[in-house]
Amino acid sequence: MDLHITRRLLGWAGEQRALSHEAIEASLEVSGLRPGIAEWRDFAVRVMQAAGVLSLAAGAVFLVAYNWQSLGVYGRFATLELPLLLALALAWAKGVDRLSGRLALLLSVFLTGALLALFGQTYQTGADLYELFLVWALLAVPWTIACRWSPCWALWFLVLNVAASLYAEQAGIVFFGLLSPRLGLTPWALPFFLNVVAYVAVETLSRAKKWGFGDRWLGRGLMAAAMAFGTFIMILRISRMFGFEDSPGIAWLELSLFVAASAGIFVYANWRQEDLFPFAVLGLSWVVATTTLIGRLMVEHDAGFWALFIIALYVIGASSAAVKAITWIGRRWKVQEAAQ
Repeated sequence: MDLHITRRLLGWAGEQRALSHEAIEASLEVSGLRPGIAEWRDFAVRVMQAAGVLSLAAGAVFLVAYNWQSLGVYGRFATLELPLLLALALAWAKGVDRLSGRLALLLSVFLTGALLALFGQTYQTGADLYELFLVWALLAVPWTIACRWSPCWALWFLVLNVAASLYAEQAGIVFFGLLSPRLGLTPWALPFFLNVVAYVAVETLSRAKKWGFGDRWLGRGLMAAAMAFGTFIMILRISRMFGFEDSPGIAWLELSLFVAASAGIFVYANWRQEDLFPFAVLGLSWVVATTTLIGRLMVEHDAGFWALFIIALYVIGASSAAVKAITWIGRRWKVQEAAQ
């Protein structure tokens, strides 16, 4: 039986008191859900290996930065290029099926970004910071695909998100201004769309077990990032920093996309019946957005002291309702699973 299903059944049995405490303890040992000494030792080794990779990447960067005046141009580049070549050679020798090979490719992704930063600092290319991260993401695509490992994909998505966020911060009000000012969107729509598309792609590839996708936490992170950027857009619009009055058509379009993304995540999570985390993210997102709307209405009507009281009551009530709804969904899933 799948370990995820076994875990849920044991949890249900504990809640319904269908099994005694001793029986649940024995079931955990037999099913392998409780890690033993060997599992903890393996986990500690993996953590230390990952920490070693991060330390090597940081050490290479700090070595160049500290000895910037002492090293010549060739010395600076050699300090980063030689470890990069050695990491790629190690990954080729060990193979991506082994942890050492994957960690070597992960180090290659880090060193690629450091090498780009060194290039820009040495030759003063005048490129914006978001361009550095964008080129970093593009150059790291081969290493990430070859790695086929969720942590490596997570690093790549993080770099891409930083590039999109830096561009959104610099873009101002007009987004896609090179095409037409009339197509201007809130600049934070770019990372929102990016994470929505990435979440759909990762979930699709995870179900097919392709390209190293399969860990649930990666999809969780992308979905949470998408809703975070979407909520931020709603806050900007509602608070009139990018008001509905400035561009009503586009503002309503963004609101529709936010609602559509929320509904899609809700329907998909309810269909899979594997994780309650998406409902928690959706609940938090909508509580924040609606609280911002209530706060704006209170300001417009000059509610004064009563505004804080009303907002506090709403946050407590909405949060409690969200928790009750999520709990009800979880119980309904368990009843349906037990009935099958």
